[in-house]
Amino acid sequence: MNSIAAKRYHFSGVGGSGMAPLAQLVALLGARVTGSDRNFDRGLKLPVFDALADAGVTLLSQDGSGVSPGMDALVHSSAVEPTNPDFIRAQALGVPRIRRGSFLAELAAERRAIAIAGTSGKSTVTTMVAHILVDAGLDPSFLGGAPAVNLPGSFPPGSLRVGKGDWFVVETDESDGSVAEFAPAIASLANLTRDHKEIEVTTGYFAQLLSQTRERAVVHVGDPALALVPRPGRLEFLTVAVEGDPVWLPPDLLARSVELTPGGVRFEIGGAIARVPFPGILTVQNAALAIATAHAGGVPVGAAAASLEDFAGVRRRLERIGAADGVEVFDDFAHNPVKIRMAIEALRPDAALWIFYQPHGYGPTRFFRDELIETLRGALRPEDRLLLAPIYDAGGTADRTIRSEDVTLPLTRAGIAASVPPTREAAAREILAGARGGDRVVVMGARDDTLPLFARSILSGLAERAGQPTAGRGVGA
Repeated sequence: MNSIAAKRYHFSGVGGSGMAPLAQLVALLGARVTGSDRNFDRGLKLPVFDALADAGVTLLSQDGSGVSPGMDALVHSSAVEPTNPDFIRAQALGVPRIRRGSFLAELAAERRAIAIAGTSGKSTVTTMVAHILVDAGLDPSFLGGAPAVNLPGSFPPGSLRVGKGDWFVVETDESDGSVAEFAPAIASLANLTRDHKEIEVTTGYFAQLLSQTRERAVVHVGDPALALVPRPGRLEFLTVAVEGDPVWLPPDLLARSVELTPGGVRFEIGGAIARVPFPGILTVQNAALAIATAHAGGVPVGAAAASLEDFAGVRRRLERIGAADGVEVFDDFAHNPVKIRMAIEALRPDAALWIFYQPHGYGPTRFFRDELIETLRGALRPEDRLLLAPIYDAGGTADRTIRSEDVTLPLTRAGIAASVPPTREAAAREILAGARGGDRVVVMGARDDTLPLFARSILSGLAERAGQPTAGRGVGA
C-alpha cells in the first residue's frame, strides 16, 4: 500500500465513520492529506477530529479551499452532493474525484484482503475477524466502518490498524455499490436484506464481488436471500449457518447448542465452544461467520472460537455505556427495520424498553416507512416507549416532505406508545421521569455523531436522579 506515498488528497466529509479511518491510513502511509467536514465547520468538538489531526490530516473548512491544482484526487463520501463547494472546486480544477469505497477498493487490491460484505452486522464481523487474527499472531491490517472498543494496535478511535502481516481485513459498502469493485483474496457474505438498495441490486453487487474474489469465499447459508447470489465454480467455498436457520445448502460449519442470555451467547461450532459476551441471535450469526472467515484465513476453528471470549465489541453496536439507578443505557447504530428489530430482541428486558430513535435521512425514511412501521408494531410491547426524533437533516437537496410523525401516527393508532418529542432535552426529561429499575434505554440512529453524547447525557441524568456516580462503561451488547 505504498503507491500513495507523497501524493496529495483531499477528503470531503472526512469525519464520517468510513471516511476518517481511510484518511488516517492514507496519511500514515505518507501522503499529504487534508480534510473537510460539515460538523467541523459547525464547531462540534468531536474526538474523531483530534484523531485525524494526530494522524497528520489537516482539517480545513468545507468551502472548496482544500482542493488545489495538481492534487491527485478528491476523495468523497456518498453523502457529498455535486453542489458541495469541494466537489465544485475539484470539477473546476480538473482534480479527479473518487468515492471513498472505490478508493478503498484500490488500496485493498494491493494487499491480501479479506472483504466483509452484508447488510447487517458487517462492522462487527470485520472487527471480530481482525481480533481473531491479532490473537493468532498474524498481525493484520484492519479498516472497519466503526471503531473497535479494544483492538490491540489500532489507531484511535479504533477503526484502523496497520499491521505487518499479509492480511488486510476490510469492511465493504453496498450502499454506494463499491462492494462490487473489490477483488479480495477472501470474500465473506453475512446476509442480504432490503437496505440501501432493493435486494435485486445488492444481489448483483455481491455476485460481482464473488466473481472477482481470488482465493475463497465464506457464505452464511442460513440466509435465504444469499442463495440468489451466483457462486463461481472456480471458487472454493466455506459455508456456515446457525442451528435453526432455513439453510439452502448443508453448511461446513454449524453453530449448534445455542444458549442466549442477557450477558452473552454460547454455542458449539466445529467441535469447539464459543462464548461471546454480547446478547442476541445476531451475535451468534456474526461470531459464527467471523470464526469461519478466520478459519478460511488459516486460523484453527478452536483458536478462533476461544479468541472471541474476550472480544470487547464495537462502538455503537449495542454498546452498553453504563447503568445508574437500576437502568441500563445502550448506544446503537441500528437504523433500518432489520437492525432495529434485532436490537430490540437482543435488548428485551423483563421490564420496559425505552427507545430513542433518530431516522438518519429523508430518503431512507421514505424508503423504509411501511416496513419500519410494521417492524415496530410487531416488536414493541405495551410497556415499551418509542421516542422518535425529527429526521436527521444532513443538508443538501433532499426531499423533506416526510416527517417522523408519518411513522408514529400509525403506531399510536395501533395502541403503541410512540411520540415525537420536539427536542432531545424533552425526550431526555421523559425518559428520566419514567424509566424505572430493570428498564433499559437505547439510543438508536446513524450518521449523527452527537448521538453517543446524548446517550451519555441520559446516563448522567439517571445517576443524578439517584444521587450516585455512573456505573462506568461496562461490556456492551
